[in-house]
Amino acid sequence: RCATEYPICNNCEILGFTVVPQAGYTEVRMGKNATLRCALTEPKEVLQVTWQKESEESNENIATYSIANGLKIHEPYKDRMNFTSLELNETSITFWDSRMDDSGRYKCLFNVFPDGSYSGSISLSVFGLNASVHHESSEDRFIVTCNAHGLPEPTITWNNLFNSTPTEETVKHKNGIVSITSRLEIYNIQSISARDLTCRVSNTNETVELPVKIKGGRKSYLHPLLSLKSLHIGLLSKREKKARLIS
Repeated sequence: RCATEYPICNNCEILGFTVVPQAGYTEVRMGKNATLRCALTEPKEVLQVTWQKESEESNENIATYSIANGLKIHEPYKDRMNFTSLELNETSITFWDSRMDDSGRYKCLFNVFPDGSYSGSISLSVFGLNASVHHESSEDRFIVTCNAHGLPEPTITWNNLFNSTPTEETVKHKNGIVSITSRLEIYNIQSISARDLTCRVSNTNETVELPVKIKGGRKSYLHPLLSLKSLHIGLLSKREKKARLIS
């Protein structure tokens, strides 16, 4: 009965009661506050409450509270997360200005005397979209790279390909966030008149447009041999002027 009613409780069958999260899954928009709550189903002598962020390697302590030692917020959560309930049988933490990398699975642990530890888990998803674009140019090509980082999964499109085919790389992170990099190489840029290029990044919640100004027709490149020749002529001119002054 216990395992069916509280499937996210780690040890309810053994202990005879449960840790009940406010919700097994919480979703907020990036930049908003995110609150996670857990409570025991019956009062116990709780010595300390600990919150952890779970990972495959190890669970990271992010916050602890006890009457004896007070509260402690661990780096890198200090100054942007705190306890919003200091009851030992009922605990809550709040992320201020939540970030997408706050997404993941969190565990609340109640250290109870004399029984030991009771725990429950909550999944947090912070959805949003971050995007950036940068470019570099050489004598014969113009390379534009557009990066997207979002939840839900973003897509990248270009408003103009200039007869080129973009390459794309996708990385799906364990916390659900997806990173995409799209790279567009444009050749023969001298033949391109001044035109606008836009990287469009979108997911189911929002769209971001990042313009890149291409001024291929106005770019001028000085050939290395021409540069050396110009320098040689300049040196000769200086010598001629010096010779005239001496004579």
